Amino acid sequence: MTISVLVLDSRADAYADHLRREFPELRLHSARDTGELPDDLSHIDVLVALGVSVNDDVLRRLANVKWIQSLATGVDHFLRCPDLGAHVLITSARGIHGPMMREMAAFLMLCLSHNVVRQVEDQKAHVWERRPWALLYEKSAVVVGIGVSGLAIGELLNALGMNVIGVTRTPRVIAPFALVMHTDRLIEAAGMADYLVNVLPGNRENIGLFSRAVFAAMKRSAFFLNIGRGETVDENALIECLRTGSIAGAALDVFTARPLPPESPLWDLPNVVITPHIGGYVTAYEDHVMPILMENMRHFLAGRCGQMRNLVTPAPA
Repeated sequence: MTISVLVLDSRADAYADHLRREFPELRLHSARDTGELPDDLSHIDVLVALGVSVNDDVLRRLANVKWIQSLATGVDHFLRCPDLGAHVLITSARGIHGPMMREMAAFLMLCLSHNVVRQVEDQKAHVWERRPWALLYEKSAVVVGIGVSGLAIGELLNALGMNVIGVTRTPRVIAPFALVMHTDRLIEAAGMADYLVNVLPGNRENIGLFSRAVFAAMKRSAFFLNIGRGETVDENALIECLRTGSIAGAALDVFTARPLPPESPLWDLPNVVITPHIGGYVTAYEDHVMPILMENMRHFLAGRCGQMRNLVTPAPA
């Protein structure tokens, strides 16, 4: 039986080319976005995609899909789809994002500590004004979500001489963290932060976790970073805090709506750094994710689904 594979991604052709060379027996289809998809997707056996690029309508049309390989760590977009059958295998790209996310976290923190928004405005206006900037050294960073990415971020911030506190639903002793607290104590942890860093996935239990109460607990001098998922944050409460100065600022890579609507007040707030969901959007992404995709495809074609890497849903017995 010929297996039909749909690759849905802005770099779909590159992924499809890799698969075609390794598995010439596959029937491959590629699309850069959902607008390029045909109406009938019932013939597709395997979907390779980022969760954020797939909506419920697409998953509904994939009536006979057997396996979904997420090109990201998070698979919450797939798991929340009511029309996705329980029999569908889901595998993730977990394990590759540590280096990307720790550099993204450091970049955003440095943007805030150096007031880069103001520096860019000065450069455009040809203004020479020297301003002191704030060291990260000896500041407290609270990292919420200690998976692969959170651990990598904690290691880097610890190396910068910061006091690093972790927040997780499974507290345990972890070397880079001076203290690890349960997620139930998030409000308490937020009050300890100079930088509150959200690395959480959009699981059901995390929706809206960063609430008005969490932001109210933060110091006026503290900053909030979101490189996790937009839906984990009460965005209206955050905007209010940023407008009133009850927190110093924020650096945001993800939002409740993607892309961030032009009318969002976040665009014009002077104490906000915005990036367009590029935390893991690195030039060498294919080099990191392709080994997982290739290994899992070999197992899938050989009927060894239980040996597939990063299984999120259990393989059939």
